[in-house]
Amino acid sequence: MKKLLLILPLIYLPLFAKIHTLKEITTMPQSISKDFYIWRFITESNTTKEASLNAYQQSLRKSYKLKKAIRQKLGYLPKEKTKNAKDPKNFIIYPKTASKKTLTSLKRLYQKVKKKGKYSTVLKVMTNRDPFEALKKESPKTQCYIFNQVTHRYRLRYFDHPFSKEQLDLLSNEPQFNQTIHTIITQRGMKQIKKSLLNTPITEKINFQNRFLLSLNALKEGNISQATNYLDSAKSIAKFQSQKDQCNFWFYLINRDQKHLESVIQSTQVNLYTLAAREIMHQPHPKVITPHLPMRFVTDFDLHNPIDWEKIKRDIKEKSSDYIDQKANSYKSYLTEGVYSYLKEKASGYTLPYYAMPYLDAMIGKPKERIALLYAIARQESRFVPASISSSYALGMMQIMPFLIKHLASKRGENLDLEEMFDPYIAISYADQHLDYLTKYLYHPLFIAYGYNGGIGFTKKTIKQPHLFKKGAYEPYLSMELINYEESKEYAKKVLSNYVIYMNLLGEKQKILPLLEELSDPLATDRFR
Repeated sequence: MKKLLLILPLIYLPLFAKIHTLKEITTMPQSISKDFYIWRFITESNTTKEASLNAYQQSLRKSYKLKKAIRQKLGYLPKEKTKNAKDPKNFIIYPKTASKKTLTSLKRLYQKVKKKGKYSTVLKVMTNRDPFEALKKESPKTQCYIFNQVTHRYRLRYFDHPFSKEQLDLLSNEPQFNQTIHTIITQRGMKQIKKSLLNTPITEKINFQNRFLLSLNALKEGNISQATNYLDSAKSIAKFQSQKDQCNFWFYLINRDQKHLESVIQSTQVNLYTLAAREIMHQPHPKVITPHLPMRFVTDFDLHNPIDWEKIKRDIKEKSSDYIDQKANSYKSYLTEGVYSYLKEKASGYTLPYYAMPYLDAMIGKPKERIALLYAIARQESRFVPASISSSYALGMMQIMPFLIKHLASKRGENLDLEEMFDPYIAISYADQHLDYLTKYLYHPLFIAYGYNGGIGFTKKTIKQPHLFKKGAYEPYLSMELINYEESKEYAKKVLSNYVIYMNLLGEKQKILPLLEELSDPLATDRFR
């Protein structure tokens, strides 16, 4: 086995730094991976403007990075077809831009706009003596748009007034009100408007996430009955088992009735709620599956090629579980453990939790806490698929952003091509380097996960909020649910659960409840508080 481990890194040495031609790009299936290669193609100095435009027009998603690249290449941004023609008399100014200007400059601008025979709803509201009263006179869609887009400082100054019941009746039928609810409840201050949300009627337009947040808001306002009603309504539309687990666990936190924990324990999912419920009930953690696969080569598949991975995903789309399970057997190899585990878990309808442990030889000599953290992050980022690419072009098994790859490489004095990140050994090494930086400031796996996903600046700003991660009722669960960046909030909860599972798989007894208890102790979690 030792000999095998020593030769594995040599197997993972593909030829990188090949910029695909326009002809090759054209044959690729439309996907985020193709968009990444288009981006690379456009940013090459010897790519012509004509070829760049051709490639750009083939992209699936006109991301910020692609738009920036094509603008730099052409000197302008190609116009895209729009379904609705813009009103030429509508003066466009974004609420966020307007909210950063002085009232005097806004009034001056509004006068100029009107003199030209144009109008601006944003300026009409924001130059009013009472912006909140002016906002109420607009359509629900416009109210939500302006409220959601202004700066938080502006909201605190002008919009912290209670919604009337009539206003809430109208707003609750507007889809954009979901973002409004999220913004109000997860951001600091706005006490008056938060209290008025207790009167929000539940309509089919309000999604699971915001029904759940309305429940938390009611709890913070001390209205247990309303909190239970909102939580009931959230559970009634829960699509995923994890959402049902979340609701049942919170029912327990509210009324301490252990029947709710018993429901959570019956779940097939491994998540924060099922782990905590089992520990409270003195039950063992759920059993997970860690494959031990033979060493064999997989034909017609390049582990380091994102297009090959895209083809697999396209092939299994809308296919039966039997088909996906059979497909998984094609990748039953130590070399493709991530792909195999992903397909097996998907074939089971995510009822069988696969916790793969590939590339352990890349972590020899590291503390088990670091190995568990690397595995916890990799499982959440890519399910251990080396050729993964995100919509923002985070690359490889550890999903590292191009700007960070370049920064880490420069620190090493290496001239690394971005596609070398599709080598899992290189990806692990660079992720480990980044974790060295994060763990200088963050000591808790939950906060480290915030930092890995949202950045160190976001994490520092978040955990220093006066209403988060302090001792109090429903803590630390309440703080964990009130992180205002949804992606990082859910990501970190999953990484924390993964971390606990991997620590135990590595032979270290680790429970989740002690880790949760530490979150209100700054000395145990971070350097910022």
